[in-house]
Amino acid sequence: MESPSLVRYGGQTEDEPKTNSHSERTDDGSNIVSRIFKTEFDAKYKIYDMRTPLNAFMCGQYKRSGAYNTLRNRLPVVLTNVIDTLTKDKSELVAEFGEAAREELKIIIGLISRLKYELQTDKPFQGFDGQEPDRALWNKFLNLLPDEERTFFRSCCLYSECYMHRKLYSFVENSIFLKPYDYHVKIKENSLTSCIDDVLSLTKYTRRTDNSLEMFGELLRISLWSNCNDTARDPEAPPLPAFNINVLEDVSAADEFILANQVAEIWQCLDNRKQKKPCQVVFVLDNAGYELFTDFILAEFMIEKGLATKVLFHVKAHPWFVTDVTARDFKWTLEYLSQHSDYIISLIGKKFLQFLAEGKFQLAPISHFWTCPYPYYRMRDTDPDLYSSLQQSKLIVFKGDLNYRKLLQDVCWDSTQDLNTCLRGFLPSNICVVRRVKAEVICGLTEGVSETLSKKDPHWMISGNYGVIQFVDGSREFGY
Repeated sequence: MESPSLVRYGGQTEDEPKTNSHSERTDDGSNIVSRIFKTEFDAKYKIYDMRTPLNAFMCGQYKRSGAYNTLRNRLPVVLTNVIDTLTKDKSELVAEFGEAAREELKIIIGLISRLKYELQTDKPFQGFDGQEPDRALWNKFLNLLPDEERTFFRSCCLYSECYMHRKLYSFVENSIFLKPYDYHVKIKENSLTSCIDDVLSLTKYTRRTDNSLEMFGELLRISLWSNCNDTARDPEAPPLPAFNINVLEDVSAADEFILANQVAEIWQCLDNRKQKKPCQVVFVLDNAGYELFTDFILAEFMIEKGLATKVLFHVKAHPWFVTDVTARDFKWTLEYLSQHSDYIISLIGKKFLQFLAEGKFQLAPISHFWTCPYPYYRMRDTDPDLYSSLQQSKLIVFKGDLNYRKLLQDVCWDSTQDLNTCLRGFLPSNICVVRRVKAEVICGLTEGVSETLSKKDPHWMISGNYGVIQFVDGSREFGY
């Protein structure tokens, strides 16, 4: 997609004061060097002082976009936090992995620092030349990128983010002694243990539930807003409204913030009481911690009420986007719950483990497609076996913002565009999307909604204060 022909970058913008030197100061006495640097950065790397054009990829070239903020501010913080973790936990890691790991830590920290420099100076992507099992997939993708889209800020933001997280893991993956290490593991574990009171409350609340659309809708909404516990959210973002944090007190209180709610269609898709046929539901998971627990609760409801005979969970192949679920997180969560000192929590953990033993819950085979840069419409030709396996399900539940962006190819669609159209042919089965809106990629809204929200809050698409529960009917094509 081409950039607009008339753009303005570098120099002064309407939002910046006119300045003559680096020593000039604003009225409140604060130094404006940072403002000057931003202008120089934008000029050097050809950053356009505009929003992402309609039908263009989300891209760091557009300064007034969430993509620019992600690349300029959020991702460097992620890398800095990993360096801090490795440094702070050095003694602990050496004790666990051996004295030889000490030297590897120094090397890995140096590699991460270099990656951070490459990100901040918009350097080209580098190929993978280690023992990565998905090396060929990644290198083929990178080699096919146009020359003008091979750097962090000039590429689609989805590609840049995926590349950064994949490159970060490759440093550990290609080590000798630290291969099993997950540098995000403490964050993910804390995102469950710090919410244990919410875990207990939700467990008690759902022990006696009606087999009804209303109860199903409540659990979907709880699963949606549980993403507010995502500890990887932007530290500069404003505090979340209280209803997001305390959604259990009154689930319906947040309904006005759900911009598209197709719970009824999802319920109708799964209501199997008349046919009584075996029915598999797939969850493509998002975050570990409390959100994963709410996903288990929703899946339990599906099994208990006959909406599904099996729920298949897809996780990431390795540490990904800080808090995404890996196989290790999935298993650790079940063990943690089952061994908890609270009797009620331990019972629900044991029940989930029993479901796993009986095949009612199942961890899907690990697929590297979920951690590749390709949007999902490329799955059919990139990983046909995965696509074929998804076709065996009655419903695929995609959780979270990243899955949504991959479904829509990280394109700035018209907000009223039909979701089915934006999927570009990706329809292995019926699709359900449960997503808090944290990126400027959205579709399926009714006329006027986006405009009204933009007047109220220009940053509503990256605030995380709104959500969608959307459905695409795949039954006609696949004969369900």
